[in-house]
Amino acid sequence: SHPEYPFSLLLVKLIFYHCELIILISSFFATMSDIEETASADEEVPEEEEPQPLEDTAKETGDDAAEEAGGGSGRKPFIVYYNALSRVAMAAFLIAGGTYAIPDVWLTTPTQNFQYCAIFFIVGTFLFLICTLIDFKSTCGNGFIALVNSSFYIFGAAALLAGSIAFFPGMMDNVTCYNYTPCPLGQYLYIGGTLGVCFALLWDIGRLLRSGNVIPFPFIIALFSALVGAVNFNYGANFLMNQYQTSFDAVQKGGLFFVVGGICFMIHALAVCKAYLF
Repeated sequence: SHPEYPFSLLLVKLIFYHCELIILISSFFATMSDIEETASADEEVPEEEEPQPLEDTAKETGDDAAEEAGGGSGRKPFIVYYNALSRVAMAAFLIAGGTYAIPDVWLTTPTQNFQYCAIFFIVGTFLFLICTLIDFKSTCGNGFIALVNSSFYIFGAAALLAGSIAFFPGMMDNVTCYNYTPCPLGQYLYIGGTLGVCFALLWDIGRLLRSGNVIPFPFIIALFSALVGAVNFNYGANFLMNQYQTSFDAVQKGGLFFVVGGICFMIHALAVCKAYLF
């Protein structure tokens, strides 16, 4: 049998792991900032136009689409409502799925719990993937850097969707990886997917801070709440790894991280709605 890891020890391990990751990402930001400044210096920018550092993010999809389809009338097109409200539905499904990952919440068998958990996560992450694809479309024409940044969101969403499918009971029962059976493919995909989303969000936050522009409050809430949500989902996936499932406390905390992450994504979704629908 695998050793049981105390909750506090695993949490400290994850915190150190993410601190190292932030240091690596910070060095990447410094390099990409130099590339962006060099590219901007080589392009002729009309004096009347100001740079829009976040046109490639999910938060600006609504404005871009409204300008194209609304004709300046102030009437928002359907895609704006769909993109914003889909995030609300996404967060609701993720919260519901997270509750089924907590053994003490529902009085059903572990297999039934994870069946419902996987179904809710599949629907929620599918909606997330659709939103990232809509956002990617809005970045076309904004340059290579914008496309790369938006691609990280797509990678993260696709990995989370694939991980949700792998979470479904029976999918990995006869598969062995790293000497573990069933293979924790869903957990690995969730860890990779959330890291991709965190990377893209930190990149966007760094660009915002460097822009020197006044940052609308809903954008700040949307970015940071999504970041905290992604980190919580990363922690939740780590606590559900096979080697920690011998600890009831670890599984309990893993589900709790999913619920907290879903709540953070709901805050993100409401902030996006506030920015573009009201």
